[in-house]
Amino acid sequence: MEAVYEVTHSPPQRLIETIRRWGVDIQLVHSEAPVLPLNPLLTDLPPATPELVRRADFRDTYDGLVVHGGSQTCGLSRNTILIRDTALSYTLIHEFVQSLLQPLCAGEPDDSVEVRFGAAFRRLVIYQRRLYHDPSKLLNPLWRRDILAAQADVAQDLFDRIRLGQSQEAIVEKVLSIYIDERNPFFDAARRAQGLQFGELMINNAIDIFNALNESVAFVDGMVRNLGRSLRDGDTKPGEGIALTEDDEALVARSVWDVATRLAVVRTELQVLKQFFSR
Repeated sequence: MEAVYEVTHSPPQRLIETIRRWGVDIQLVHSEAPVLPLNPLLTDLPPATPELVRRADFRDTYDGLVVHGGSQTCGLSRNTILIRDTALSYTLIHEFVQSLLQPLCAGEPDDSVEVRFGAAFRRLVIYQRRLYHDPSKLLNPLWRRDILAAQADVAQDLFDRIRLGQSQEAIVEKVLSIYIDERNPFFDAARRAQGLQFGELMINNAIDIFNALNESVAFVDGMVRNLGRSLRDGDTKPGEGIALTEDDEALVARSVWDVATRLAVVRTELQVLKQFFSR
């Protein structure tokens, strides 16, 4: 918070110097056809190479991006901000504050978690869509295996994915809305409002992801119980590719319990994040 205070209260002409003094590099991303005015405070920054822009996946819609030192993808030794030449200084400060957020325990690189979670969540959505269309697929052991594995993979990284993404955006925008007020030279009412809207959007997005997994787990749990009962009562006839014993149901129940345990932690932290953001 000392770093946040110093940077947010830096004279504009010393903003770059102050950020660098806190151990963060800055590189400029040039717009091919800028429609917004260039930020004069950024003009003397060293340009980011096209290769770095590509490796960092800095998209045309981005104004700024933090690349953490030690990233396997980019190979930078220090935290580095990529900033578009038309970005507001407020946005540069946002990226600086985000660069300060570090996990309390050592883990995998951020980009590894993001890539793995993205693939797992897409797989879950596809499988679950098929099951909503035809729940009887859960009579097939292979379908149960695949949907349970997809749920477990999403649950494994859900907390970290929200921590690395949505929660950081919400935390940073909330902090800046307090530190950069009307008396601050970096104040921009429209940017502040946009940031708070974005933070709320990020929290809602995290809740949507949570709900997608939670609803998938509840659906599979309830449907497997119903299908098992239907088989035992003779309402559903055994056949090729159909196998759902009481042991199978117990296996599903254990998997559901494991995922529900992880979801409980995420639910609690989402509630804390919502309370923090609404103050």
